[in-house]
Order: sequence, then C-alpha cells, then structure tokens
Amino acid sequence: MHFACLSAGKAFIREVARTGQTIGTVHTLGALHLGHAELIRRAASENDVAIVTVYPNKIQLRPGGSYDFNLDEDIGLALRSGATAVISSNDTEMFPPGYRTLVSQGDCHLRLGGPEAYLKEAVTGAVRWICYASPTRSYFGLKDIGQAILVKRAVADLLLDCEIRFVPTVRYKNGVPISSRLRRFSRSELDELSCLFRALDHSRKEIAQGVSRVKDLVASATSQIKFRSFQLDFVRIVGADNFEDLEQVKLPFIIFGAATAHGLRIFDSIYVPDQDTLVKGPSDIWIDLPEPS
Repeated sequence: MHFACLSAGKAFIREVARTGQTIGTVHTLGALHLGHAELIRRAASENDVAIVTVYPNKIQLRPGGSYDFNLDEDIGLALRSGATAVISSNDTEMFPPGYRTLVSQGDCHLRLGGPEAYLKEAVTGAVRWICYASPTRSYFGLKDIGQAILVKRAVADLLLDCEIRFVPTVRYKNGVPISSRLRRFSRSELDELSCLFRALDHSRKEIAQGVSRVKDLVASATSQIKFRSFQLDFVRIVGADNFEDLEQVKLPFIIFGAATAHGLRIFDSIYVPDQDTLVKGPSDIWIDLPEPS
C-alpha cells in the first residue's frame, strides 16, 4: 500500500503500534535500486511490518538542484522487495515556513566527504523520519558509511528507542557499489570505476599484512588507480568514530575514496570495524553487472 502524505502514513503507523507489531524502516530519497531492495528485504524479514519512505530531501541536494526519480517505479520495487507500505511526502509537508532544526554533530559531517556531501542534512533527514515512524529497527547501507555511522550516533545521543542496523554494501561483481548516482553511467564507465574499489581493498590487504603508515598505504592505493573518464579526488584512511585522518592505522577505521565524472562525485569505502573484517574483507553482497548498452 502507498500513503501519499504524512497524516495518512502516521495513522497507519499508530495502528501498527497499537497491535504491538515490530516496525522496520528504510528511508530513501527515491530512485530505488537493488541496494535499497536489500535493505527492504532485511527490514521485512526481521520485523512484522516494513515501511519505506520516499522523499528527495531538499536540504541535502545542491541549492536549485532537482532529484530524478519515478515514484510509481519506486513503490513497485519496494513492494516487490517485501515492503508492507510506502510513505511519500513533499517539500510543503517536510519543510513548512519556519523550519529551522538541523542535527548538529560538531564538524564530523565535514570530515568525510566535505561540505558538498551534505552529510549533516542527510543525517537530519534520516533522524526526522525515525522520529516520525518510531521504528523498532531502521536499516542503513554501509555504502553510505558516513550517514550510517552518524545516524546511529544521533539515535543514541537523542535517546531514541530504535535499533540502527547496518547492511553490507551491494556491489556489482566488478566491485562498483550500486548507487542512484551511477544509473546513467555506461557499462564501460562502470568497469573503469571498478579500480577504485580494488585500490581500497588493496589497502585493506596491506594493513592485514602489517603495513600501518597511512601515507604509504595511500600512495600504494593511488598507484593502483588508472582512470580515463574519471578524476581521482582522494584516497583516505580515517577513524570510524570521528572521521579524522589517521597517521597510523588503528581499528576501527574506514578506507575512503572518491572520484568525479560528469560533474558527479562518486564515493566508495571499506568499513573495518574489527580484526575479522580486516583479515577476511567486508561481507559485501555481489550481483551481476547490467548488460552493456
């Protein structure tokens, strides 16, 4: 089922809560893809009710920018993936005159992708939806590692009664993470971009073998990247608690990289929370590449 406004969705949520059923939520901007489908499947399998929200959060988009999505297609994908309900909204409901509240976490939101990543705004949007839906559990993909970690911190700090569940990154078999930003990229461009993940994973393997000086690790990773259409923006290794650049590797950490093409910055990362992940690699989910166009 689909609820096209906040009031109708809230009535449904209250009825679910009245019956004592557990709620799992997945909060999206729209343009749903197979990465979202994995989040929804987990929310559906681990809860009585799975709710997907669809709203292109205007505060995390570039000023004057628009977000290309098809609501009917998104509803269809969500329901096929196991969603009980989809709730959509609009700017009038979400940002009425006088709106002024943002979730502040110091300068953490600036340390990972920079101000153009709009991470504070993304966290604010997610936390607002969690406050609205009061889920038992809410699901966030590790593809958007900064948002996932900061939302979990915000939920703990604000004493919200919700478990934040991390879901492994869904990747094409060449290593490229599924992303709505990549839906217009050609198969050859996806193949080219794959060297970014291989470089990040090369760093993980070097760290597992005992290399710990970040300057050397970044230089080694950068040497693995051969781009033609893309421009490498950076490779970094940061602490997972505060996103500060490390000089010597220590757990937990994130190996983080970015590249730009067609005016879009594409991020990729490997989250290493423990020794087991360091040695074996992340438990990513691998799917077939789209057919060449």
